[in-house]
Amino acid sequence: MTVDVQQAPARYGFSALLRAIPTMGRAAGPALVLIVVNAAVQAVLMYLNAPSGFSAGFLASFALSTASALALYAVLTSGALEAVDGTASFGSVLGRARRHGAGFTLWVALQWAAIVAVSLVHPFLIALVAILTPFLPLVAMDGHVNALGVNFQAMGSRFGRWLVTTVVLLVGGLVLFLLTVANTLFVKGTPASAIFWLVIGIVAWWVLTAWALVYRSTQVGAQL
Repeated sequence: MTVDVQQAPARYGFSALLRAIPTMGRAAGPALVLIVVNAAVQAVLMYLNAPSGFSAGFLASFALSTASALALYAVLTSGALEAVDGTASFGSVLGRARRHGAGFTLWVALQWAAIVAVSLVHPFLIALVAILTPFLPLVAMDGHVNALGVNFQAMGSRFGRWLVTTVVLLVGGLVLFLLTVANTLFVKGTPASAIFWLVIGIVAWWVLTAWALVYRSTQVGAQL
């Protein structure tokens, strides 16, 4: 059975990145709680300074750090979709994350594995993976089985908007990278970790909301 869907109206106006600023506030509750919790977890792990190498302490620390970052990513992605849909609340954001968490985790794991693989060839290829899969986490959190295919359909549907937004984010990403380097040079240890994760969390929340606005404006991303 097929369902005919009319082209969804654009939801981002002049700029998805600008429109995302007021929109993201709809999911402020769950987003801010998870950002702060994750930053605290990462800072504590840095403070404990688990032994390097494949020791039990290192593996436990790495597993907890990854799980915390993944939980944050899932909630921010769910919150971005719920905010754009205008239904954001603690219940709706966490409910979506629970319903689609397995598929989301699978696709994000594949995305992260691709990032690790290309980083072994050249660090700048990491940006290429991010550029080509901006909608992947959103699509997976939306419940699509073929998340990669839908990601490319959304890109093709809004190619100009994808290109402009990508260029702006690349410039912003370079600035963020330089600020991160400065943070590492002038702020050490636990405070540096906490600041890093707080900033990354807020930036990810904003960027995911911007991409969610573009994604929901496509036929494949429109709610049926």
